[in-house]
Amino acid sequence: MTEVNRRRFLSGGIAVAGGGVLGAFGLSGTAGAASEARPGGGEISRGWTFVAADGTAMSGKTLSSAAEVAGLKPAVVPGTPLTSMIANGEYPDPLYGHIVTDTVPDTLKDTGYWYRVAFRVPKLVPGQRFWLQFDGINYLGTVWLNGVEVGTVEGAFKRAVFEVTDIVAKADGVAWLAVLVGKLDYTDPPALPSYASGVTRGGRNGGPTGITLKNGPTFFCTAGWDWLPTIPDRDLGIWRPVTWRTTGPVRLADVHVTSTLSADLRTAEVAVELALDSAAGKSVTVKGSLDGRGFHREVVVPAGASSVVLTSKEIGCLRLDRPKLWWPNGYGEPYRYQLTVGVESGGQVHDERTVEFGVRRIEYTRPIQSPSGEVSDCLAITVNNQPILVMGGNWGLDEALKRIPRERLRAQVRLHRDANLNLIRNWNGQSSTEEFFAACDEYGILVWQDFFCSTEGPAAENVDRDLANIRDCIVRFRNHPSILLWCGGNEGPPPQPLVDGLDALVAELDPQRVVLTSSAGDTGPHAVDGYRSGGPYHWVPPARHFELSDGTQWPPFHNEVGSYSIPTLEFMRKMLPESSWERPDDFWADRDVNGNGGNGGGAGYLRLTAERYGEIRNLPDFARKSQMMNYECIKAIYEAPVAFMGSVRPYPRTGVIMWMTNPAQPSFVWQMYSHDLEAHSSFYAVQHACRRVNVILDGRRLDVVVANHTAAVVRGVVEVGLYGLDGVEFARASLPVSGVAGADRAVVGSVASLVKGASAEVVFVRLVFRGTGGVVRNFYWVENPARAVGFAGLDRMAGAAVSVAGRVEGEEVVVEVRNVGRVVALMVHLQVYDPRTGERVLPGVFSDNYLNLVGGEAVSVRVRVGREFVRRGVGVRVDGWRIDQEGSRLRGDGVAVTFNREALGVWPGVSTFGR
Repeated sequence: MTEVNRRRFLSGGIAVAGGGVLGAFGLSGTAGAASEARPGGGEISRGWTFVAADGTAMSGKTLSSAAEVAGLKPAVVPGTPLTSMIANGEYPDPLYGHIVTDTVPDTLKDTGYWYRVAFRVPKLVPGQRFWLQFDGINYLGTVWLNGVEVGTVEGAFKRAVFEVTDIVAKADGVAWLAVLVGKLDYTDPPALPSYASGVTRGGRNGGPTGITLKNGPTFFCTAGWDWLPTIPDRDLGIWRPVTWRTTGPVRLADVHVTSTLSADLRTAEVAVELALDSAAGKSVTVKGSLDGRGFHREVVVPAGASSVVLTSKEIGCLRLDRPKLWWPNGYGEPYRYQLTVGVESGGQVHDERTVEFGVRRIEYTRPIQSPSGEVSDCLAITVNNQPILVMGGNWGLDEALKRIPRERLRAQVRLHRDANLNLIRNWNGQSSTEEFFAACDEYGILVWQDFFCSTEGPAAENVDRDLANIRDCIVRFRNHPSILLWCGGNEGPPPQPLVDGLDALVAELDPQRVVLTSSAGDTGPHAVDGYRSGGPYHWVPPARHFELSDGTQWPPFHNEVGSYSIPTLEFMRKMLPESSWERPDDFWADRDVNGNGGNGGGAGYLRLTAERYGEIRNLPDFARKSQMMNYECIKAIYEAPVAFMGSVRPYPRTGVIMWMTNPAQPSFVWQMYSHDLEAHSSFYAVQHACRRVNVILDGRRLDVVVANHTAAVVRGVVEVGLYGLDGVEFARASLPVSGVAGADRAVVGSVASLVKGASAEVVFVRLVFRGTGGVVRNFYWVENPARAVGFAGLDRMAGAAVSVAGRVEGEEVVVEVRNVGRVVALMVHLQVYDPRTGERVLPGVFSDNYLNLVGGEAVSVRVRVGREFVRRGVGVRVDGWRIDQEGSRLRGDGVAVTFNREALGVWPGVSTFGR
């Protein structure tokens, strides 16, 4: 029989509490009765009510009974008090057309909340056990069931499981559950927006004093950040599901799967550790299957907590020959194995679980000589023997009010996949959910998993609570192949007790992964070097990013760098009241337009936009010019590291993570799509910059670079065309690509002399690579270095004539776009909309958008919209930099194709913007 290791169980699993009822039931009962006690359960999601706890004399004993209780209102669970209040009509959605702190009183944070629900429970048979599980309560939870206090949970990111068998056995089919959600220990007044100040909410993240961070594991960003308004209830509440389940006498508390992949990738050894909780000593059969191959093993389980370790030495199917590997996005399929395992005896299944895991081999560092002259182990990721240039996005919070159903979250992660990114940094662990990691597993997105410390305020006061939440997160999520590494916090080291505790937890619970002290640097005897944060966080010209990443700048890995990222006209009109459309004000400030004060805040950014692209005449003109600003800067954030990766010396780029990619609220800054999941030009800038085989233009030197992220050598030719504002090609070149090694880049030529010799101040550069992997196109508008005066001249271009034809194919809309004139068609933008309402169809997933086409050039765009929208009918709207509407041709086959006249209306007789 397999030996049971009781000590090792204590390192994993969920802490179990239960008011003295743990293990109260033995194994009495007949085999027939026991066979009926199969595992079961469900989510408790309906029928919840809630009420503010302060000022009420109600007790947990009363609320967790059938007694009539007045004053309770319907509650959304999972959810927060504010989401319940919005659902009940007490407040409008504060993120649209409102200033949050003017719309909802900040007093919502100053009380705890009682939650109450009744739910049906099964009649238990002898030997059957009943469990309540809470996946997340912010901030402190006290749980009552049928008049009995069963336990507590502390911290937003810790689960709690309570055995309540004896209570449910007496429940007569219905259980009454009450939960007291405790308020934060420390809070600040709200951080208020001020457009005139030029900084965001007082210029300080974390609230006026930052004291919120003393609370420990919570959503501390809701105190107010430079990308998030103060959320009045601070996202308190039962924010994750509440479930119940039954087991037999032996419960599977945790299943931990590890795999060790050989250096040649030919074999993998899988180990499975089962954390067990048994009501009494018992002989059981561990039975399961991996990839369709079954196994079983007899074990003796003692009473209480213990663990069983299964390896390939005793179970043959745990050795995988030629395993299917989990790959990051763009390098291969992110394959996941499925392990099913259960515990049974005497024909009774006590408990069973299904776990998905991936097989991959990760190396974390590469030796690079630092400026001091010493060789350092620098952060440089290799997966399955393939060097990976990390191209990632910082993800601050999934949604400001925690309104994050599974499909919305999957859509957000899928957008990262579609943008060709390969990593998300889960900033300060604020979005740690099973659904998040499962989506990253599915789409091949690596996760840099921060924990809960930030330098924006004091450290967590309760170190033990913080470490308990960290422990549970590691245990809970360590099976996910997407998790790349653990990190102590943001921009600076946590206090030493937290650093020591985190290092010890990773060594104990997940030693295969690296742990970093913070996002700004690592400490300890074997510290990882070569990475930093630190911006810039505002708009800079593309040349600046190429200067910062040109291989002469230390360190090689940059995990925070961002810019303004303005959404479309339609979304700006949704998120602002009409009175603010043409007049930037505090409503704009509550939507983050001041950023962190970079570019001189919102007003400074507007001036910069006007200086670069010409006077801003109205809101549509601001949207149009902003898409140009978005595209050129954010594209350079990713293209610059690509241009200097691989064999560049002395400091080859190893990674970049943009600040940010996912917006928690409607915003003007740090995103690549909007809060409503509409991708604007930033998204396509990222998508175009992060292709695995690419041709790019160095924004500073005007070198033509072919980048190859794959393992195979790339060969072919780059066709270069240079065009003036009239659309006439005045120079061309053909640059051979004799061979670019895997995970490397090569300069194949330069257009610097051709651009400097142009007669105009603005030159369009079209690059087309033809060769290994097919055809890759890229397009730039660049300043003539001899006459660098910005791009206001683009406003004097003649309009471009385009042909746009739409049709339906299955669940997709196919749009054929051709430039039928001579003038360059610049930033041609497509939207799919509902012709009955005029509303955008979201999320509409375009294969390409913000198209740049020279005369005669054509492209086919496919848009995934879903069966329901196709059945009801969809339309396509077209806008762009300057469109010759009379000379253009629009037609549709079952699809209405029209001009987006609102977006094209950028020429009022008198400028109205900012007046």
